[in-house]
Order: sequence, then C-alpha cells, then structure tokens
Amino acid sequence: MSADEIAGQVYTAAHGGLVRNAVSKRKGRDVAVVVNRAPLDMRTQDRIPSVQTFDTYVNNNPQDPAVETLQMAILTSGKTKGTGVLLTRFADSDKGAVISMWLPALRKIRRINEPSHEDVWFGTNLTYGELVLRGPDDEIHELLGEGRIEGCLGAMALKRWEKNRYTLRLPGPQCTHIGKPVYRLKSTTKFKNWWYDYHISEIDKRTFALYRTVYYKNGGKIKTVYIDWQSLDQPDPRITYPRYIYAVTHADGKDSMVYVPRSTISLNADLGDDFWSEETLRAYGR
Repeated sequence: MSADEIAGQVYTAAHGGLVRNAVSKRKGRDVAVVVNRAPLDMRTQDRIPSVQTFDTYVNNNPQDPAVETLQMAILTSGKTKGTGVLLTRFADSDKGAVISMWLPALRKIRRINEPSHEDVWFGTNLTYGELVLRGPDDEIHELLGEGRIEGCLGAMALKRWEKNRYTLRLPGPQCTHIGKPVYRLKSTTKFKNWWYDYHISEIDKRTFALYRTVYYKNGGKIKTVYIDWQSLDQPDPRITYPRYIYAVTHADGKDSMVYVPRSTISLNADLGDDFWSEETLRAYGR
C-alpha cells in the first residue's frame, strides 16, 4: 500500500467510519474518564490530578446528506458536570465544522465555528486536530518501512495520593501488542509555523490501529501519544475502539489519559438523528 492509502485507512478506522454509530455511556460502576495531570515540577499533594467522567455519542450516518458526522461529549462529574459539546461536520469540505456547547452555569447554548486544530480537548494535552479535525490531506505522508511493535504502550502511573474512586482501576501499560506487524508512517504537516513539524506513527498492518505516535519539532521529540486499540469482535477487524489514550508532553512531563471501559461501548444503537441535538445537551445539563 502507498503511504496515502495507509493514512486513509487509519483515518477511516480511527474515526468510526465503519459503523453507523457508536456510544460510550456509564454502565454501573464503569464509566469513561479523562485524567489531566500538571507538569512534573508543579505536582504536590495539594494539587491532585483533575478527573472527570463523560459519555460520548458518534453518528457517522446522519439522515441529512449535507452532514458528514455528529459527535457529542458530555461531562458527567466534577464542577463542570453537565457541560456538553456537539460537533457537526459537513460533507462539503470547504464548510467548517460547528460546535454547540451547553454551559450549565449560564443555562444557555453557545455556538462557535470550527475550533482551531491546536485547541485542546477538555483541558488535556490532546488537540481537536488529533482527535477529530485533522484529515489525511492535512499532511504529507511517507512510508518509512515495516516492523513490529517493540515495548509496551505507555500509561499514566498515579501515586497513591493522586488517585480517587474513578482512577483506582485505571489500566497500566499495555504489553499485549508487542510483536504485532506495523507500518511506520511519517506525516509532515502542511500548516505553516505549526506546533509540530512531523510525527512518526506505528500502524497495525491488519487493523490499521494507530498504536504509537511521536511528534517532532526542530528535530526533537515533543509529545508521544499511545492508543490501546482493542477488538470489538466484529467481522471487519478494523472495527476497534480506543480502550485508552495516553499523551505525555516531553518538555515538562504534563500528561493526560482517557480511559473507556469496554462495558460502556455499544455500536449501531437505535437512536434517531434528533438525539444528536442541542436539546439532548440541555437535558443532560439539567
């Protein structure tokens, strides 16, 4: 396969393009969490990591042909509980996405145009570009070769005083992917004066799961993102889900982890298009 073909397959698999819709919603004690930790030199027992739980809903097959995808994320704990974001992306690539954000404290919807690719998602060190906005055409791709996964995928290691009830079962490093055949792809940004120059990714040759991405600026490593993609036992092996995403910034050690328990995931739920709406954001936030 060419580098561009591999990048296209990665985008399709990572953005759920192989399923009609996907839901992650609390089930019993199992709930998706996002954990943000301060830089190394700022960590004290008086500054524990920020932890929030959330539900997510992705619709890849809207009835409106002008809409490409609808994605919702709603915080379900913490001081910002009830805050919800609905991202609408359009089939016309020249038309920017629109964000509708429900702010419980103000009890109103705020609508904004497509966020910048470098804007961070819910206070993490993961950007909107990495998670939803960046497409294969935003970068120039080069196939560096093939190989096998070496070493475990990194994960957030919390000290005892940093943990709370939501992080007691946070997973450790994932080692089961070691030895899997991968493509190694170098992707150089087309954006000028960008926060990175290029990144090198390790991509599963069978499922196109993106396991490890290292970002570079001026020849040095600036951030590494690990994703523990796991099977959803579907006929198409490319249908997987990110059990966790762990991102660490190398300059200061700031890190973030998103953990999604398997029990919270469901595919192709019987939900109408009106579910992915501002009214749903309001209902969650009440």
